Amino acid sequence: MRKHYSTSLLKQSGIAGMLLSLSACGIGSDIANDMGNALGAGIACALTNCKDSADVSLQDISMHFIVTQRNGVVQVDGGLGQSANLLTVVRPSGGDQLSASSNGQTVMLSDIDGTRYKYRAQIPDASVQPVVTVNFIRAGTAYPNMVTLPAVFSIVNPAGPVTLARSAGKLRVQFSRSMPDNVAVGVTMKCTRYDGSSFNEQSDLPYKLDPDAYRIDTLDLDRALNARSVAANNNNANTALVSYCDLELIWTNYTTGTTHPSLNKYSNIRGQRSASHQVFYDARI
Repeated sequence: MRKHYSTSLLKQSGIAGMLLSLSACGIGSDIANDMGNALGAGIACALTNCKDSADVSLQDISMHFIVTQRNGVVQVDGGLGQSANLLTVVRPSGGDQLSASSNGQTVMLSDIDGTRYKYRAQIPDASVQPVVTVNFIRAGTAYPNMVTLPAVFSIVNPAGPVTLARSAGKLRVQFSRSMPDNVAVGVTMKCTRYDGSSFNEQSDLPYKLDPDAYRIDTLDLDRALNARSVAANNNNANTALVSYCDLELIWTNYTTGTTHPSLNKYSNIRGQRSASHQVFYDARI
């Protein structure tokens, strides 16, 4: 069956091709970049519901930010939404601004790619557990949202790269400190199937708690890897099973901060630390 596309998307595709041609020829690069940013915003807004913050009441503005720290620098990433609506993106406008403060310093958040979707700030701060504030500013009034980052942690067991056979049943992981807050684990995978085909994917993983360790059961891991394998193969139910994989397990410990009561109750700010380790998974043994 022939696929039909909206006139709007066809026009956007044509403009995209034109911009690529301009860029390749080295002609009008600044103009092409500006048009490209506008096009990116247009395509994004075609997929989501875009609103300017000036048109959204304060109590409907929801803040969504993640704060991390690396090499003595605190980084703030995120953006705005409307209430709990996951398909609405609110773009700062009409004088509304975003700022971040840490270690006695305040900086304005910058639009990452010109679409006014994603904002970022970096602040030098080498303290052990930075306390970071992200402000939504309207008409000169700041509405602060605050979080304290968890302490740094590392993986002490397994101490290095490990081979994990499916028949082993489980992988136990121990950390350098207790994890009193929230913990999540994700995996990036480079896998080969039994038919020799391969794929690269990412996924969240379930884990269980032992008295002295976090545990990933190989049955759960195998199930997650094969689910991503099928998805990467156009959801073909006849996809060959996963044979072996190079995995990076990424463990994240995060704290949830406080948000300003004048903003929408679905606002959130999170401070997080991560540590990762390499695992070679072999489903053949």
